[in-house]
Formats: sequence, structure tokens, C-alpha cells
Amino acid sequence: MEQLGKRSGPAARLDAILRHLNPRAAPALVSLIFTLDNNILTTEQRQFYEDNGYLLIRKLVSDEDIERFRKEFVRICKKEVRVPGAMIMKNEALRSQYGQTESVVNKVQDFQENEELFRYCTLPQILKYVECFTGPNIMAMHTMLINKLPDSDKQTFLHPMHQDLHYFPFRPADRIVCSWTAMQRADENNGCLVVLPGTHTLPLRPHGYPEWEGKTNKLFHGILDYNEKSPKVHLVMEKGDTVFFHPLLIHGSGINKTSGFRKSISCHFASSDGHYIDVKNTTQADLEKEVQEIAHKKYDMPDLDLKVRLRYMCFLTIQVSLLCSASLIRQFCCLMSQLEPGRIKGAEL
Repeated sequence: MEQLGKRSGPAARLDAILRHLNPRAAPALVSLIFTLDNNILTTEQRQFYEDNGYLLIRKLVSDEDIERFRKEFVRICKKEVRVPGAMIMKNEALRSQYGQTESVVNKVQDFQENEELFRYCTLPQILKYVECFTGPNIMAMHTMLINKLPDSDKQTFLHPMHQDLHYFPFRPADRIVCSWTAMQRADENNGCLVVLPGTHTLPLRPHGYPEWEGKTNKLFHGILDYNEKSPKVHLVMEKGDTVFFHPLLIHGSGINKTSGFRKSISCHFASSDGHYIDVKNTTQADLEKEVQEIAHKKYDMPDLDLKVRLRYMCFLTIQVSLLCSASLIRQFCCLMSQLEPGRIKGAEL
């Protein structure tokens, strides 16, 4: 005979099932849309990214790797190494004073054809986090090594607050992520990243050139209706720290008020299962027009869409699509005349 308060085996199992079916028996599951199920991120990390649109991982990249990237950058500055298709941004006013050194070069963009720098995009510790946002089929594009030069109050290398999706003609946005690694300490003094937490849930805003005094770099667009009083967070980072952030997160960087440099290396990753869009009649239409004007002026190419698709290196699908910049137009023309369709020498893993 059963003791009072106890259940038989079948009855106990039925009672457990009924408790699970009762919504009051357990807290409701929260749906996370900005990360995918994985065994890398903790629940707390996934929720933080869900709420804020960025996630900072400390000491993810080793000092040894960062030193290798730094040395390669210096070789590029000295023109000891040439990077096909890369855009080398310089402060021409400093060349007469410093010559071909890192004191002149502000950025190396689209470094995919440099084997040493491209190692950053293939680091296992980077990719294991990237997959949490993009899924297993990964494309890499829009690579940059930024060397923020001393700028005092000139604002020459101040990047206005913007959303990276403005530059990308593919979707879905939620399967795109930027990996940005500090190559040395980055803080408010030397122009660290500044983010507006939670803005990744907003739509893509109209962008253009900011109305401020001083020089504005080409294609350094910012949000036109940006409110300077918006609450922001300065991401103070040490060497090797890496932040992953959503392409709709509003962010930028300040000026470098120190006498040294502030280096970072970054890459955008996206799911290769995504799709391209036609940017005509969208907030990105003016950007396409500007790219076309640059292409026509520099390379005599009057008809060009914002996207130039190349079959390129990929981690799992042997394909990556590169965004069109002025430098990539030249790369596209060069490669199409030299390489067989679907492959680029030295780019595959």
C-alpha cells in the first residue's frame, strides 16, 4: 500500500511531465536572435550581445601574432612588401617629414592578398567566436589594419559615428559580425572605439559626410541625424583584446591625442548563405554613386554596382564575396585577366 504523499513510478513520471507542461513550473525560454546555439558563448555572453550588440573578449589574440602583424605593417609602409588590391591610406602632408614609414600610413584596407596579415582572419580562436554569430559557412571581407596617427585637435582621423551595414550590399545583417582586435592599449586618449549599446536593433540610418571643421576622409561617412548626447561607451582595450559587434551597432572612434600610434586589426565576417541586395532607392544609393564616380575617375569604369563579386578564399564553402572599393576595382580587373574562374592564387585554406 502506498504511503501518504508518495506516488508510484508511473504516477511520479506523469506528475513530472505535467509540471513541465505547466508554464508556471519553469521560467519561459528566451529566444536569442543575434547569436546561434553554440558551446562557446555562455548564456550571459549571449544575452549581453543580444542586449548591447557587442561582446568584448579579453586577450584573445597572442602577443606573438600581434607582433607579426605589426612587423608586416611596417614592411608595407616601407614598400618592402606590396599588397595587390590593397588601399594604402596616407597622410601625404607628413611624407616629406617622415618618408615611407608608419608615421605616414593611417590604414591598410583589403589586405586579403597579404598572407601574413590574412592570418588574422584564419586564427582558430577568432573563427570559433565568429561561428557563433554567422554559422559554419563563413565569408571574410572588408579587412583593415588601422594605424591611428597622432592628431591633436585636427580631427583628421576621427571616424564619425556610423553603422557598418551602410557599406555592405548583402544581408541578413544578423549573420554579419566584425572582429576588431586592439594591437596595443586603446583608450580615450588615443582614440578607442566608441559604441552606442543597443543600437543594433535600430534600422539602417541615412549616412553622409559630417558637417564639421577640418578635413574629412573620403568614404568616411557618418549618421546624418546623429545625436551627440546619445549615451555612449568607450571600449578601453588592452593588446590582444577583441570585440565582436553587429553591423547595425552605431560606433566610431575618437582622435589620437597622444604622440604615439594606436593600431588595430579587423575583419568582417558573414554567412555565405546570405544574399545580395540592390541598393538603388535605399539609404545606400548615394554610396554606390560615390563609388561609381571614384571608379570612373580613377579607372575609367562608368558602369559599376556597389558589389563586385569574386570567388575567393573561404573556410568551408571555398567562396567569399568582396565588397567593391576603389582598390578592389583594380584588383578585379587584374585578377579576371590572370586567374581561372573561381580561384585566386594563395587565397584558399
